[in-house]
Amino acid sequence: MSIRRLRILIAVAERGSFAAAADMMLISPSAVSQQMAKLEEELRTEIFDRRKRPPELNRDGYALVPKAKEIVAAYDALIRLAQDQDAPSGELVLGAIPTTLTELVPRVLKRMREAYPLLHFRVSPDLSAELMNQVDRGALDGAIISEPVRLPANLTFHAVALEPLVLLLPKDVEGDNPEAVLATHPFIRFTRRAWTGRDIDDWLQARGIRVREIMELDRPEAIAMMVHHGLGVSIIPEHCVPEPISVGIRRLPLGPTARPRAIGLICRRDSVKARPLELLTQELEIAARERKPADSLTERAQTTV
Repeated sequence: MSIRRLRILIAVAERGSFAAAADMMLISPSAVSQQMAKLEEELRTEIFDRRKRPPELNRDGYALVPKAKEIVAAYDALIRLAQDQDAPSGELVLGAIPTTLTELVPRVLKRMREAYPLLHFRVSPDLSAELMNQVDRGALDGAIISEPVRLPANLTFHAVALEPLVLLLPKDVEGDNPEAVLATHPFIRFTRRAWTGRDIDDWLQARGIRVREIMELDRPEAIAMMVHHGLGVSIIPEHCVPEPISVGIRRLPLGPTARPRAIGLICRRDSVKARPLELLTQELEIAARERKPADSLTERAQTTV
């Protein structure tokens, strides 16, 4: 009997339909129907009432779900035990917010690849909310995101770094007061589709700052390039813009009134990839701690880079 078919059965029971289970398992509804038909053949009994549209679990089907969960949990525990006793291997499917893909993620994955050559990585970029949803439904093993305001009960988040918000401005713009600069220069907004973008908007409103917005972008490197060419100023999390693009840009700290962004790794509590995810978290923490003093926000606040 296939463990995957039992996972699909559990998904149907939890989500309530073939279509919802298909979305959770990243397969087609017809594939769900086929797998459930094969499961019925193996069990030699009907577990769905197919007279209803869409089909629903019958009494026998619902009775099987708790036992299916026990079997899947035991299988996952066996996998975790094997991984703990040996070097991690296989594929780790990760998500990452774009601001981590220029420095933090490449540095960490390089170390992980050198230390664990049998472990392979696949990385997909997206915003924090969508990545959390993908981890929740099992499409990703884990994701490097901003800290969620609300964390689903079946997920866990481990913060690895705090990133203060800073004002980016062209090197030829004078002044060291962020509020004065924002009031007198065009504003390039970090997308409000991102949680950090909303935090930035909340800070502006709380300080009573009215900005003259000229564009809204979701890539810090694109924002930095716009600032570099003198098109405006912007607010983004510190340490997320690659150095080559930062040439000719000044940074000003917003101070304690602006809540820093916490970034970290989110994953399922019952993940079968617990061991490699734990190692990844450790490497993320190490990389965050190794940030050189010369790169600190205090030393760079009033400098041109």
